[in-house]
Amino acid sequence: MLTLLGRLHLLLLHLPIGLLAFALFFELTGRYRRRPENRNAARLLLGWGALTAVLSASCGWLLAQEGGYDEDLLWRHQWLGFATAGLAVAAWVLRHHKVYLPVLVGCVVALIATGHFGGSLTHGEHYLFEKKEDPAVAPAVGPARFSPQSLVYQDIIQPILKAKCQSCHRPGKTKGGLDLSTPEGLQRGGENGAIVLAGQPDKSPLLQKILLPLHDDDHMPPAGKPQPTPDEIALLRWWVAQGADFQKTLGQMSPDSTVAAILSGAGETPQNPVFSLNVPAAGAADLEKLRAAGASAMPLGVDQPWLAVSFAGNRKLDAQSLSALRPLARQVVDLDLSNTNLDAALWEKLPEMPHLTRLHLARTQIGDASLKKLSTAAYLEFLNLTGAPVSDNGLAALTGLKHLRALYCWQTAVTPAGLQQLGAQLPALKIDNGAPPDTNATPLPLRPPKILFARNIFEDTVQVALDFPKLVGVYYTLDEASPTTQSFAYDGKALIFNQTTKIRAIAAKPGWANSPIVEASFVKRKYKIASATLAAPPSPKYPGDGARSLYDGRISDNHFDKAYLGYEGEHLTATLDLGETREVGRVSVHCLENNNSWIFAPRGLHVWTSADGKTWTKQLDRQFPVNSSMQDTKAHLFSELFVQPTACRFLKVQVESLLKNPPWHPGKGQKCWVFVDEILVE
Repeated sequence: MLTLLGRLHLLLLHLPIGLLAFALFFELTGRYRRRPENRNAARLLLGWGALTAVLSASCGWLLAQEGGYDEDLLWRHQWLGFATAGLAVAAWVLRHHKVYLPVLVGCVVALIATGHFGGSLTHGEHYLFEKKEDPAVAPAVGPARFSPQSLVYQDIIQPILKAKCQSCHRPGKTKGGLDLSTPEGLQRGGENGAIVLAGQPDKSPLLQKILLPLHDDDHMPPAGKPQPTPDEIALLRWWVAQGADFQKTLGQMSPDSTVAAILSGAGETPQNPVFSLNVPAAGAADLEKLRAAGASAMPLGVDQPWLAVSFAGNRKLDAQSLSALRPLARQVVDLDLSNTNLDAALWEKLPEMPHLTRLHLARTQIGDASLKKLSTAAYLEFLNLTGAPVSDNGLAALTGLKHLRALYCWQTAVTPAGLQQLGAQLPALKIDNGAPPDTNATPLPLRPPKILFARNIFEDTVQVALDFPKLVGVYYTLDEASPTTQSFAYDGKALIFNQTTKIRAIAAKPGWANSPIVEASFVKRKYKIASATLAAPPSPKYPGDGARSLYDGRISDNHFDKAYLGYEGEHLTATLDLGETREVGRVSVHCLENNNSWIFAPRGLHVWTSADGKTWTKQLDRQFPVNSSMQDTKAHLFSELFVQPTACRFLKVQVESLLKNPPWHPGKGQKCWVFVDEILVE
């Protein structure tokens, strides 16, 4: 409890800074501009400033008991903080006395000094005036930087520790008593002893903590901080295994082939020049039209114009849908048309996208003649033709694509001879035609990654992390497409969603079978439901709060929570009133599954819309797979799109129950339950 109170210091400290500074400002302007209302405001701000200063100083004292800070800086910051709080209280007591203004000025001066030493504690003693390295001239990892005479610790290991560890472990901020800025600090270790055991990387706490799952409390660096890359981890491990020497050169330590490849930059591909082009950002209205056409569109980064667009799985593509790409043709660099009804006729309707780098055409009807259109895709790096009706003749159109690095042509008519000829013309191209490996061993499957999040229904944004041990790749999609090793690669940073999104992910590693797919939906609450009625009342055992439970914003993963409506042996049907006509294109249902308690996920979801509550049009008719065995207890969020958005005021939503326990269940044939606690409309 005391630890929690201490850490509140980081939340409280900004309040007295603003309140006391503005108190002085209003006091001075009130005096010299003769505005009594300003002086009244100053006294009010001073009162609150004094109170929050006392609270902040108290919490700061508790935080200091955790240790790990430079003692001299801490002493100055602590006592100046106490002085600031004391002077603020004194100024409040003396607010009608002639010494009031000097005391208030002294309080603000002490406040500035306190803030300076506080910043030095968290960011370093010389942070305010420290000269930052220009990233444009920072040396890059590569053959121009490293030579046999390079010092391994100084030139390779210490920069990694500086970038990823020293924000918390350096002079002025030695969390856990650990200073990683010097060889002496590394050798000394921290409060719990040595962190580097020479020659024993698997037993060295430094590497053990780096390799823990991201959500583990002991994982270092903490979640939210920059994480070491797989190459950096490999370099740290090699250095420790070789004896963790601080003086040897690269030539003396004889790096193995893996380390040599990392240091030489082998296998690194220069960034595609397309990303250095000056392209305007996509228009919000154009993006909305594209999404209304059934596509997902995700920016590739903050303040970046580039888009990844997916129609994957849409078997109802038409020329009108594809025309929505035309205003965004310059911004699209990743286009996924896999598992769609795309054929030669629709291909001709596709606008030319001059900056395309990745194209997914798996399991479409794109043949040899259509591939000729790709001859102008100057920046194309990745092409997936798996299951498409292409042959060696179609490959001729690819020979001019100098940036092409990956080609997937499983289950096609392409021959080894044709691939060999293409490879000779594009030596950097990696071709995967699905040939089985030369082994009789069946690879073991990896366990699936974990999708970590606090809430899957959100108002503004939601942060999502994918968790898996280091050195295993995690790949994900943000649409209905199944993830493969050609999907987005997860880089360890939290994904931030500001709109409804479904993520599907796998773990993959050479020599192992890909993990099963895991998925989760995240729904942004868009429309407020004005009221709702139920076609039939829920069971008296689980009545929730009646129909209001479906839109009160309360969700739970515990079936004992009264947020849920429980229906035994019957479907849940509710009529929702939005209060006014809205453009609706998606309905989401949050429900619970606990097979041991005879609660099953819905078998289907059906939605009708109406403008007047009398005439109804069916918009959604979705069936879900039925369990074939006992499942873990968990909450589900089923989020389904309409074929086309529609204007309506009323929605009738039926959550279809399994009605009876399936034959494999111990209570087979008995009535089962469906539990729902929220319905969302977008």
